Amino acid sequence: MNDTKTFLEYKGYKGSIEVDAEQDILYGSVQNLDNPNDVVTYEGESIKELRADFMGAIDFYLSTNDGEALK
Repeated sequence: MNDTKTFLEYKGYKGSIEVDAEQDILYGSVQNLDNPNDVVTYEGESIKELRADFMGAIDFYLSTNDGEALK
């Protein structure tokens, strides 16, 4: 069974998964932030690193914006 996802999800937020083959990194940005002017990005050299950075970026975003996870 192939459960390939093309996005990350954490606390109700979704983030893209992009590949930069020249730099050998994965990166992305959160797609559904409360404020459309906010930008949250993350990167990693593996899916595990990308996921960890994504989750850390969401936690930081929530802590600095007095936000709550999306329901």
